[in-house]
Amino acid sequence: MSRLARLLVPLGLLGGCASVGGIPADRDAAFSYAVERLQAADHARSAAAAWASIQGAGPDDPRHDRALRLLAVDARALGLSHAAALWYLDIAESGRDPTLLPDAVRGLQALVEGGPHDAETLVEGFLATSELAGLPSDLQAFVDYHRGLRDARQRLDAWADARLAGLDPRTPHARRAQWLQAVRQVARRDVAGAQAILEALLASGPLPPDLDADVQRALARLAMEAGDFTAAVGRYDALRRQVPDDPELVLEMAWAWFQAGDTRRTLGLLLALDAPVYQALIAPDRFLLEAMALRRLCQFGPARQAAVRLRARHGAALQALHAGVAPAAAPPVRDAARRRPAVAPLAAFVDVLEREAARVEALPLGDALAGWLRGLYADSLADARRRLEAALAREADAVAGELLGAEEGVDLILHELGVALLRGRLRPDGPPEAAVAEEAGDVRFGFTGEFWTDELDALVVVAEDRCIAP
Repeated sequence: MSRLARLLVPLGLLGGCASVGGIPADRDAAFSYAVERLQAADHARSAAAAWASIQGAGPDDPRHDRALRLLAVDARALGLSHAAALWYLDIAESGRDPTLLPDAVRGLQALVEGGPHDAETLVEGFLATSELAGLPSDLQAFVDYHRGLRDARQRLDAWADARLAGLDPRTPHARRAQWLQAVRQVARRDVAGAQAILEALLASGPLPPDLDADVQRALARLAMEAGDFTAAVGRYDALRRQVPDDPELVLEMAWAWFQAGDTRRTLGLLLALDAPVYQALIAPDRFLLEAMALRRLCQFGPARQAAVRLRARHGAALQALHAGVAPAAAPPVRDAARRRPAVAPLAAFVDVLEREAARVEALPLGDALAGWLRGLYADSLADARRRLEAALAREADAVAGELLGAEEGVDLILHELGVALLRGRLRPDGPPEAAVAEEAGDVRFGFTGEFWTDELDALVVVAEDRCIAP
């Protein structure tokens, strides 16, 4: 029995309730009234009537699950996505009315793919672990994809391969399964096999935007690993137009240009990362890259300044860590961990729960339904916050490790700069330095901290190359 069902059964056995706001006291009449109000898009009254219709009867009532479906539809329309998901889940998980299973799974699919949701309960707790069969092909592919994904994560390779290979190729999830197979090939160190799958995916026609971005990014990273930095730069440039607000991508592009030998383009991208829109990024290696880029041009003074900017930018976090503060208790580290991919979905779900809990108070749902929803959201928030704290603790440790590792790298590069000064202005080993782009006339613009965000990726730092030939 689901968590929601355990809450519903005792409430359903409390007996009839008085009519509220014109809702009939008779349960059958209340159900009919709920359907009527739903058709009129009066979702608050429809939900209150559907709730009234299941009071005084248990889940064995023939209209129980149909009332839950009304509640789910109304809740979603009212902006209560979590409540809607749990009502759909109860219908699907219980199996009391098999005719409603496709509707319930389709509702779950829309909520899972539509925004922040309780992945642990909906996906890991049901979709990826239940043997559901006989669904329409698109829904079956959705369910089987999540089953295959879970099998792959648990290293049940034979089961994962069989389930993913059996997806209807006409469905979007069959293409997501190809992406998953490419990731698995990389894990097996079969880079050529992974690249072939990814290239085939791109050639198969337009992909969903998120999947297309994942494929392009993976191909760029594979090109970097293979040492084909020109190809990597091209991939990143194409991807950047699709995801213009991703600072991590800007940093990856900077590394690609550095490896390709265009130091000035690298410095331009790193300068772009100083834009206010990217201030939340904690990526300590960017300061090391900036120092390395300036070192390549034998700009020793600026290189030293770039290296020590790590402490200027993240001094508070480093000071807290050196003082023995737990990473998750250091606000800068905690904030950075909250934005990491491993934590961000759960943090977004907590935010959704908080907004929806406040929304319950503003909706005219009647005392009975509103009171039950208050309890539901209070329990869900407590559980989600507990999980978020555990995830933050793990990710904060990783952020702290990166900061401390970068601090050590700063010390090393400062030592290397001192040694380089003694050896003369010789360029360090690496690719040939790209030629300086010609300037268009003598036009100069003076800036006072402004950033033209639509041109951040086009910035180039025209720094003098002070190295001498050996």
